[in-house]
Amino acid sequence: MRRRRVGRIVRLVVKAPSGTVTFLFTDIEGSTRLWEEFPDEMRAALADHDEVVRDAIVSCGGYVVKTTGDGFHTAFGDASSAVRAAVAAQLGLDAHLWPATGPLRVRMGIDTGEADERDGDYFGRPVNRAARLMAAAHGGQIVASAATAAVLTAPPGVALVDQGFHRLRGLAEPMQVFRVHADGLVVVDQPLDTEQTVPGNLPRSATEYVGRVDLLRSQAAQLASRRLVTLTGTGGVGKTRTAIEAGWLSVDAFPNGVWLVELAPIADSGAVVAGVASVLSVYPQAGMSMLAAIVDWLRGRRLLLILDNCEHVLGAAAELVSAVIAGCPSVTVLATSREPLGVAGERVVPIASLDAAQAEELFRDRAQSADASLELTSAELETVGRICARLDGIPLAIELAAARVRSLTLDDLAARLDDRFRLLRGSGRGGSERHQTLRAAVAWSYQLLSEAEQVVFDRVSVFAGGFDLEAAEAVCSDELVDVGDVVDLVGSLVDKSMVVADRADSRVRYRVLETLRVYGEERLDDRNEIAALRDRHLAYYLAAAQAARSLQMGPRQLDGDAVFERDWDNIRAARAWATDSGQLGLAEDLLIATYFFAFVRLRHEVGDWAEQLLAKDDPQDPRASSTFLVAGGFRNIVMDFAEAIRLDHEAIERGSDPESIANAWQAIASALVVQGNVEQALVALEHAEKALTDTDEANVNYWVRWCRVNVSVFSDPTALPAAMERLTDFAQQTQAPWMLTSLHNLKGTMSLGIGDYEQALEEHRAAFSIATKTKAVFDQVFAAIGIINALLSAPDATPTPEIRNMLTLVRDTRTWYVLSRACELIANHLARTGHLDEASTMLGYLERYAPAIETGSDIRNQTTDLVQGHPRAQELRALGAAMGPAEFADYTIAQLPEGGAWAEPRA
Repeated sequence: MRRRRVGRIVRLVVKAPSGTVTFLFTDIEGSTRLWEEFPDEMRAALADHDEVVRDAIVSCGGYVVKTTGDGFHTAFGDASSAVRAAVAAQLGLDAHLWPATGPLRVRMGIDTGEADERDGDYFGRPVNRAARLMAAAHGGQIVASAATAAVLTAPPGVALVDQGFHRLRGLAEPMQVFRVHADGLVVVDQPLDTEQTVPGNLPRSATEYVGRVDLLRSQAAQLASRRLVTLTGTGGVGKTRTAIEAGWLSVDAFPNGVWLVELAPIADSGAVVAGVASVLSVYPQAGMSMLAAIVDWLRGRRLLLILDNCEHVLGAAAELVSAVIAGCPSVTVLATSREPLGVAGERVVPIASLDAAQAEELFRDRAQSADASLELTSAELETVGRICARLDGIPLAIELAAARVRSLTLDDLAARLDDRFRLLRGSGRGGSERHQTLRAAVAWSYQLLSEAEQVVFDRVSVFAGGFDLEAAEAVCSDELVDVGDVVDLVGSLVDKSMVVADRADSRVRYRVLETLRVYGEERLDDRNEIAALRDRHLAYYLAAAQAARSLQMGPRQLDGDAVFERDWDNIRAARAWATDSGQLGLAEDLLIATYFFAFVRLRHEVGDWAEQLLAKDDPQDPRASSTFLVAGGFRNIVMDFAEAIRLDHEAIERGSDPESIANAWQAIASALVVQGNVEQALVALEHAEKALTDTDEANVNYWVRWCRVNVSVFSDPTALPAAMERLTDFAQQTQAPWMLTSLHNLKGTMSLGIGDYEQALEEHRAAFSIATKTKAVFDQVFAAIGIINALLSAPDATPTPEIRNMLTLVRDTRTWYVLSRACELIANHLARTGHLDEASTMLGYLERYAPAIETGSDIRNQTTDLVQGHPRAQELRALGAAMGPAEFADYTIAQLPEGGAWAEPRA
């Protein structure tokens, strides 16, 4: 080392360490907010921060690799020096007198291992892990890996405290993490911010991210300040992986989560909106398109929405993104596509191939994953360099080649690549030179498969999203491939990186990367097998859906639900093929099988399927009555009762089976009750009960009995006990969780009607528990409303946190047509406690949107009487009537205090 003086500070110029290196990463917590609040003061504060941290690093023999935004990336020749530097930096920061910004809180991560150094920069796993450790820490914390702990000679006054194993964002396996404690260091006792605490649905990658780390960090740092970023590049260049890793690195900036929508399994542009709604759990709204409902749900949320693989549905994706950008100022969209979306304000970030060092690092990492015993000599490293150069640094091509090291030497690998590429040069189906390189790499790997492997690879390209072994055996086997051989052939494709195996919940699911899937589909087309394979795919998933629906009608409902959850992409693709190929009868069969699952989960997509089938009605091939029933059911959800009743009557006219007729009449009766037409509802119910005598189907039997109880509440209370007993007996004999949930809700409503508030609360909480377990949003919402009503109906009711939580859930699901049931009581409590402004405002909304028969006319009348003399009552009622459902829900929640008593009314 030699000394260099800068100003009055002595600097130590340190040579970059090599071999086993310890990396220390630092970052200022919450710097984005500080820059926004104190732009001038932060310049001075950052300069002070840099001075303190740099002096600590250099004085301990550390090498500053680079500064990264508001932090440092540093390297040390030994772990002890890195830990001493981190402690010294934190002590110096704690002792510093800061300007108006307040103390800058810095988080630090340390990892040790073998890393590659080139031109003053480092590559490899320890670099990535140190960065991930830092991201998991909070300001003032220093955390280190087990690798660092193993080689650390702790400096005096320093100790490591084991924090256990944590799954850090972007790492394939959990890491053991240690927190560094030191004398004089402020203890920041906050749990690590690990993957388990992250909202959203980002997947865990099976392998670690390699290459392009600087680009990744810079893009992640900027995401929070962007509206739309599109990662572009040829297939296989790593757009998806980069987007997911950027999502993990930026989760702190998005308190409402990072959500990934995979568009690759969606072949129909019309299903893009439904796919996004399904991932975000957005439900249909009265008078709104589903796209408008998504925008309405996103508005006000701070989240990152990742749309992956947009190129094949570019127009639909662009339309959705445009609507989100225009209507949701706090949402950031990160898209991946082979071409830009063309939306105003789009920031396009091309993802280039890996440079030489990154490409070689990726090859070594994946090759050693394929063969853990692999040790590369200097000559072999040169061969790796030639291979990666021949593959143009395309990550997918490199991974395909690296997977072959178990069966080929590196020299054989290089020679075969050269031969194959010379053979394919200038061939293919168009595209850029690099895309031809990728196609050549895929074709080369494909040609190394056996004939049977090729056939199975081509055939699995018909699956959307993923598949299991049973599905592969059913769809891929025939006279060419014996069903007993499929398991070994799929396993061989996994070994050769042509198919990905995901293990979760004691199951193995398989999937094919989009670039490889497209290639396989092209080969399938060359074989003239697409129609036959799609027919087999349709037959398999129709049978699976029908079997799953049968399970849903009994005690094994969760097993049936799991089938739809796992294979919704395949069911969607099967439905599209049935419709597009003119097999409308099979499309209707699939519609019937999926309807129950879609209804309780509020997946309006199935309602759209029904509407599309109705549009194809042909006098020579008329649509089945069940299709009208499905369309009517979803119209009921969005309170389009008149159209729902019309569709149900159409189902009755077309129907010949008693099941459909009974179902349609009970649906009409239920809709009429909601509208207050009890006498007409009774007539419809009698028709339903007459048809019911000829069918034992569980679903329609339950709902006709349920409808009798519901109608009796308003028409003949004396008939309630007998009707309730018949319903209870049927539900308990059947033991389907959804029936028991509905039964608990109904019993809660009955208990509330006779003033037994404790029993009502017990019943609704039981319903809520089952509905939460079964993810039955429809029943969960009704249970939440029941809980609110039970808590607020008691004479000494107070606005407990549970009421706020339940009302918030209803607001978040956007099920407005049941919201009024609870809000009637809240408005009444506000009026009785003197909050006449708020009660008048709520009453105005309820008078416009909520039929009194549904919500309780006595409560409504009492509230009206209480606010009648208020001088501003009419003005405030008009204000409430002008509110939309979301605005009204937010307003109502705001009236519920956090504590246990109503606030004092305003003077």
